[in-house]
Amino acid sequence: MKIAVGIPTYNRAQVLLDTIRDTLQQNPPADEIIVVDQSDWYPEGAKEELLALAQNGVTRYFRQEEPNLPKARNRILSETTCDIVIFIDDDVQLSPGFVGAHSANYQDDAVWAVCGRVTERDIQVRPEVVRTWPKAFDYKHFDLGWTQPIDDFGYFKGCNHSVRRERALALGGYDEAYIGVALGEDYDLAFRITQAGGTIRFDPTAHLHHLRAPAGGCRVSVWGDWSAGCARLRFALKHRKLHGRYFWSELWRAYRLGVLNKNNIRQPLSIVRKTVDFAIELTRLRKVCTTVASGRSARRTERSDRDITMS
Repeated sequence: MKIAVGIPTYNRAQVLLDTIRDTLQQNPPADEIIVVDQSDWYPEGAKEELLALAQNGVTRYFRQEEPNLPKARNRILSETTCDIVIFIDDDVQLSPGFVGAHSANYQDDAVWAVCGRVTERDIQVRPEVVRTWPKAFDYKHFDLGWTQPIDDFGYFKGCNHSVRRERALALGGYDEAYIGVALGEDYDLAFRITQAGGTIRFDPTAHLHHLRAPAGGCRVSVWGDWSAGCARLRFALKHRKLHGRYFWSELWRAYRLGVLNKNNIRQPLSIVRKTVDFAIELTRLRKVCTTVASGRSARRTERSDRDITMS
């Protein structure tokens, strides 16, 4: 079983180089490290160092002119032939044995994805509690800094997760309609995996520390609040049934992100304009997500028909 580490990056070349060096120290190592670079700015000498690593065969390096996180992930899935792809952010520190911990979970064929443990700079891990909620609500209640392993988990986070490449591709990969901040693009694929019958495992031994670099990446400061609100709105509507009673809180969160944010809150006219824009986007996405849901339902029916015929 071959393992790739995939690193999408945007305007963080210096910390990216540190992350690559950290990844190279892993034992067992990854079979390859793939970087998809969407940057339009580099510190002095950093781009040359990145290109040198690729020319020397240390990494595989690809340019992507359009900054789009899920598109970069899909590029990694398409370029590698490895069985498993571990996705990490460009601003992380890996614990010893990180790659091996992810890999070990895939001895079980039922596992389609693994969520690793994440601790974050300047964010305290909440006290651990007994998990009593359905797995569909793990993304709301479970702190990824916790240390209890979970065999049937509900989601994964973009900065530390792995997938079976063929399974992810069969589901259409990551949804490239999540643009800008792309909030929820990771949860989106996780939800589609569980809906398709795959298992996600939470393995706290696959641990990394997220440095939360203040610039670059998918920060709201780079892409804006409206981008975050639209992405969260897409996530809410696309998975309305799974959200259940939390659907309305997801809708409210999208509205707060895109409209009632600190940039608009003191400008009543701006709030009115953005509320109208939000209603228009809501109507558009409802139509899009209804079509997507219908397509998924049709594919499930086709699979059921085939299974009945074969039996």
